[in-house]
Amino acid sequence: MKLDPKLNVWFTGFMATGKSRVGSIVAERLGRHFVDTDRLIEERAGRSVSEIFTQDGEAAFRAIEKETIFELAQQEGLVISLGGGSLTIAEVPPVIHQSGLLVCLWAKPEVLSERIGRKNTRPLLANLDPDSRKTKITELLDDRERYYESADFSIESTDQYTVEHVAERVLAGLRVWSRRAVEVRTSGGDRYPIIIGSNWLNDFDALLEGLKLSPGHEFLAVTDTNVKQHQNHNLQKITGFAGQCPTFIFPPGESQKSLNILNRLYTFMLRRAFGRKTCLLQFGGGVVGDMAGFGAATYQRGIPFIQIPTTLLSMVDSSVGGKVAVNHPEGKNMIGAFYQPRAVAIDLSVLETLPREEFLSGLGEIVKYGVIYDSEFFRYLELHVDAILARNTEVLAYLVCRSCEIKAEVVGQDEKETGIRAILNYGHTFGHAIEKLTDYSQFSHGLTVGLGMRVAARLSVLTGRWTPAEETRQNFLLNRLGIPKYFAVDPAEAWKAMAVDKKVEKSKRVYILATRIGVVEKASDVPESLVHQAWDTLRPSGGAH
Repeated sequence: MKLDPKLNVWFTGFMATGKSRVGSIVAERLGRHFVDTDRLIEERAGRSVSEIFTQDGEAAFRAIEKETIFELAQQEGLVISLGGGSLTIAEVPPVIHQSGLLVCLWAKPEVLSERIGRKNTRPLLANLDPDSRKTKITELLDDRERYYESADFSIESTDQYTVEHVAERVLAGLRVWSRRAVEVRTSGGDRYPIIIGSNWLNDFDALLEGLKLSPGHEFLAVTDTNVKQHQNHNLQKITGFAGQCPTFIFPPGESQKSLNILNRLYTFMLRRAFGRKTCLLQFGGGVVGDMAGFGAATYQRGIPFIQIPTTLLSMVDSSVGGKVAVNHPEGKNMIGAFYQPRAVAIDLSVLETLPREEFLSGLGEIVKYGVIYDSEFFRYLELHVDAILARNTEVLAYLVCRSCEIKAEVVGQDEKETGIRAILNYGHTFGHAIEKLTDYSQFSHGLTVGLGMRVAARLSVLTGRWTPAEETRQNFLLNRLGIPKYFAVDPAEAWKAMAVDKKVEKSKRVYILATRIGVVEKASDVPESLVHQAWDTLRPSGGAH
């Protein structure tokens, strides 16, 4: 994949990390103009950076630096090396991110101290002995770490790697991060990328390095037997790039999302002496994601994990937002945590082997996003049904990207479901009841959500929130996409099944009901009789379909 020629590539990092040398090589490989902001400032001022610091003070230098960066950000297609403290200027990071990709080069303090000692010209470290210099570097790194963490990705620059090798790793990182479609920023302060593309797992090692997980971490892949059978070539790519990476494999299906299988994962890890510097690589659908995510959240009080979803449903739903859990015989997802991944890596090419029912399962959740949040997205789905069912790559990329954007926006406002995040449960209360009544064996999760949306739509009409025309519009789209219409359910049994649900608040049954296409609300004052009546919509003669 070629980098967008309009995007600037910015380099940040501490002094002596090689930003100028690496940046100039990257610029040459990309056929672009290279700019070093320190050198540009020196040329214009007729003085060195050290002299400006000494004569005018740091504040004056930062003002010049800010003006220079703003000027460069107005241009396109540059490769730019920033000074080590540029990101400490409050207005600078947003401007940089708007104009391109920000790469951080980093190295350990002892490496930096040795490099800086060769040339005693750095204004903040001049005339210090080696021990004092290393101490000062460590203090400055600690102070600036939060600024460097705003980079899109990071690459280690050590003396064991040539400058050319570091440049190659940067170019691989650019191939990955230029595919980034969404950045999740949670209300709890977490931040991570969702990378969306097709046939890009050949650069998976660049993702790990860019997240500062490699080198330094051990890796363990987690998958199920179905995924291993159908996606073994991609599994081998992932585990190969992660070094000596074993794989924990368990049987497929919702019934396997249990404490028993989770304990087997813990045992597997403990017997192989996996420590806190371990990263789990979940490669599978929602069940695998929940298992690996909850395992990561709880193993030795928390280790990093990466979501690599292999189903359409998990791409647009469970891989984003950090809800991880296992089931209990008394209820679905009743034992879990909110624990965000380090990244979500979506390669659309894995959908080529996805069975039809699993593909339709993802479409149920996608329609949900249109109903709850975005009427224009709902309209897009209505206009592109044929292309969707034909699995058109461009259309699927948009569906996945927009669905992830919507979920990221919601999670960004309400990470732990204390407010707006509850709207994501539209159709789920009823769908979970169907899953429990069928012992999780008759329908995949997304299809039960589709059935649940039909019940939620009917209840929205019965409570006067929605018009019959809007209910028909929703159900007609579900029909065209192949989402099931009917399911024989005893409303009394369903009522019992819904009693054990995460969305029950202080003994009050909580429902997410539609008020118009693109808007839903929470309701807890719904009579039991209307809920029973709403279930009738799933009978062949039940009403609007």
